Amino acid sequence: MNSNNNRSTNILEYTETQHNLAVRIKAHKHFSNFSLEDWLNSHLNLRSGAALLDLGCGNGNLFPVFEKMLGERGLVVGIDKSDELLSGASNQNCITHTLLLKWDMNARMPFLEGSFDYVISSFAIYYVDDVTAIVGEIKRILRQSGEVFLIGPTDNNAKELYEFNKRMFGFGRDEKIDKRTNRLEREFYPVLKTLFTNVAINIIPSKLVFPGKKEFLEYYTATLLFEESVKKCLSKPNMETLDVHDISPIEVSKEMVILKGIKNG
Repeated sequence: MNSNNNRSTNILEYTETQHNLAVRIKAHKHFSNFSLEDWLNSHLNLRSGAALLDLGCGNGNLFPVFEKMLGERGLVVGIDKSDELLSGASNQNCITHTLLLKWDMNARMPFLEGSFDYVISSFAIYYVDDVTAIVGEIKRILRQSGEVFLIGPTDNNAKELYEFNKRMFGFGRDEKIDKRTNRLEREFYPVLKTLFTNVAINIIPSKLVFPGKKEFLEYYTATLLFEESVKKCLSKPNMETLDVHDISPIEVSKEMVILKGIKNG
């Protein structure tokens, strides 16, 4: 997340790739017992013609959910640090007006106070440096009675992957992973309660159930966990090496937390 005038010091951030993101999104569509898109359709209740900011929009995979409610008069602004992912987002054919911007979430947002009716971040915001600063920025750019939705992992998220990774590389979770996986609950939730009203927290006990080892390994090798493990060991095992390891059961917890708050005052 680099802007022209700011340099991030965030040890938690990383650069997503279009391929890995697409692999994981596909797995969630085919093998998950929970659809985030369906949940958002049921709980967002976006007002037609409203303005929405998607923080860490990635390849715009949630844009189709937003456009159904915002309609032709609405606006979706997506920001991300990756040119590659923003290029993918530009290919989303939405009836809603869409603006894409490469920007660092660690920097002050380039928007006027009260610019948006909704701010949403799905599996992205917990990589920022300063929780209080980003939540304060969200409040600043929201209009009165505007709503914020923050989505991310819990401590139980991907616990089976860490166990498999320990067998494969010799280590599982580390301090950085621990900080990422519980940050929404431990850091964002308390700050949100001080700056917003009607703050709610939902824990979604979702999971992925893979039909076979091939599908599991495709998902695993497209995760940040696998990428970081390869960097630590300075070697990348091939699919044949991974395939010799026993994988049972082929289920992965994808428990997530969804925070919601409303700006009043």
